[in-house]
Amino acid sequence: MESSINSVFKRIGDFDLEISKIGHLESEVNELKVTLQDIKESQSKSEQWVRRSNIQINGVPQKNGENLIQLIKTLAEKANYTLSTDTDIDFITRIATKNNTSDGRPKPIILKMHSRYKKDDFLTSLRKLNNLKACDIGFTGRQDKIYFNDHLSTDNRALFNEAKRLAKEKGYNYCWVRNCTIMVRRKDDSPVIHITSKDCLKKLS
Repeated sequence: MESSINSVFKRIGDFDLEISKIGHLESEVNELKVTLQDIKESQSKSEQWVRRSNIQINGVPQKNGENLIQLIKTLAEKANYTLSTDTDIDFITRIATKNNTSDGRPKPIILKMHSRYKKDDFLTSLRKLNNLKACDIGFTGRQDKIYFNDHLSTDNRALFNEAKRLAKEKGYNYCWVRNCTIMVRRKDDSPVIHITSKDCLKKLS
């Protein structure tokens, strides 16, 4: 009887020890989750940082032998903006997206400028070209609408898309990006809500 009782107490002690180990492991897992989230956020910020001087241009038809520098010159003239292609532009290229292959839309154009402040000024001027179409910049007969935006990172692009979806669902009239920051406003006289993370989407009520 005494031996059996001692055996039971030993098993209980072993069980308590295992529970303690499990609790310790759970604590370590939670700490690792926090660390991983911090790393993801830091990586996302870094990805957006390297894009801070970039402008993304959507809707421009593609053609063989296209001259993207000349295209930017044409856009600058349309926007009445003084731009030196020799000193202001770092590089310009088209990039592939996962939708290009499925829907046949032209690849976006990424314009990287040497100065972020010059980029902000140029983008502001380009956005004043309301309802600019491809036919307005030399593509005869093409009615494709041209859009100008900040070049968002993958995470921020997904966040922006979700913000737009929720804004529409919740009755907000405006959802836009300025200086790589997502903003939402219900009406003209409503306060601006800054969306910097998924948690911020809870503000859209």
